[in-house]
Amino acid sequence: MAHPFQSFGEGEGEGEGEGEGEGLGEGEGEGEGEGEGEGQDSPRPWHGAPAMRRFGRTGGGMPSGNGFVGGYGRIRRSAYATPVELGLKPWTLDFADDGGLEPFPTAVLEPYRWERGALTRHLQWRTDDWDPGLRHWSLPFDPRLTEWLQDLNLAAPSAMAGREFAAQHPRWAGDPQGTVGALVVQLRDDRGWLQNADLAWWFDPDAPSADTVAAANLAVRREIAKLQADMQTVRGRYTAEALAQSDGIPRYFMHLLAMDRAGKPWTVHLIRCALAIGNVAYLYFKGRFRRVRPSALCPGLVPPFGPPRHPTFPSGHSFLGHFIALLLLEIDPIARLHGVGLDGPDGGRSPIRSGGDATLATAQAQMERRDRGTLLWLADRLATNRERIGVHYPSDSSASKHLAAGLWHALLHGTDAARRLDVPTLQRVLARARAEWD
Repeated sequence: MAHPFQSFGEGEGEGEGEGEGEGLGEGEGEGEGEGEGEGQDSPRPWHGAPAMRRFGRTGGGMPSGNGFVGGYGRIRRSAYATPVELGLKPWTLDFADDGGLEPFPTAVLEPYRWERGALTRHLQWRTDDWDPGLRHWSLPFDPRLTEWLQDLNLAAPSAMAGREFAAQHPRWAGDPQGTVGALVVQLRDDRGWLQNADLAWWFDPDAPSADTVAAANLAVRREIAKLQADMQTVRGRYTAEALAQSDGIPRYFMHLLAMDRAGKPWTVHLIRCALAIGNVAYLYFKGRFRRVRPSALCPGLVPPFGPPRHPTFPSGHSFLGHFIALLLLEIDPIARLHGVGLDGPDGGRSPIRSGGDATLATAQAQMERRDRGTLLWLADRLATNRERIGVHYPSDSSASKHLAAGLWHALLHGTDAARRLDVPTLQRVLARARAEWD
């Protein structure tokens, strides 16, 4: 998810190291917007505490310092694509019996309804539901990323990586004008990038039936029951962490690796390339599936902040966490300490190497191991925290994990020339990042 915040971040032009900090906007556009500089329109330096920020915008990455605000105006946001009114609110999580009344509302609105042989309710994300800065994702896909690029630093390697990735959209996005059913066939049946459990909530709207609608409603109810249980048991412990991660994913990976920008600048660029490519991919899929947020069906979930103004499936946090982890594990010294099977004779490894072959299915199996390593553990934790605060279903998280693995495999390990994704900028940045760890 990209950077919403107006001109805080880069300062003049590229702005003193492209802004120190990654995270306005879940750290998920290019992940560079928090910044330590003034920015062209900022009245004074701003150092980005995780409290309310006054004005913001949401585009493809960080402000470029060129004064181009994209026509959205000064929109008040509390975090990425999140209106300021939906910022953090204190809730006392007391679930004791209330004199025979429910301790919190548990009713769930079914998203689908089948009556008299027809589908009479199909709740989906609407165009007006999007944050104004992201509304272009409801339009047909633009492979030139014209609107997405308008507040990026175009000199950054990550901007070029995102553009190279988008130019190959037929290989990863299918036909943007095709049906969602056709997209599911490509992602699940043809590529193995999604699994049946990721889509238990979904049915083909072009061929609905009483059975498929009933099965989808049941899957949604089960997922919301899991979120309600999390609300009562673990949310209070994880809210502060989830808030810090909402706009700060890269900070957590850098902290885990004990690295900084000065010492590992190309590794930071690698993370930013992951953010840019991931931002394009998951927002495209969100625009195609248009799944509504859990609290739209169960208001009693009362997320402590948010949810963001974009569809829920797939999860951006889960996608980016897993994609960043997989790219970092391409660096052998990182993999030895943070990879799969750390207690092996040679230390940890990338999932593609630990499984003994280069297939996607083997890599996905390695990612599920108990000893998957700290980077993949962190990615899972980022995803789960979004469930704990009630803004994502578990299937949003699992789908993103599988999609991220599929794209990573196609970018770096695919052997089928017709399906391989070629992003030269990512390859160059990865090579330079590897050299930093030799």
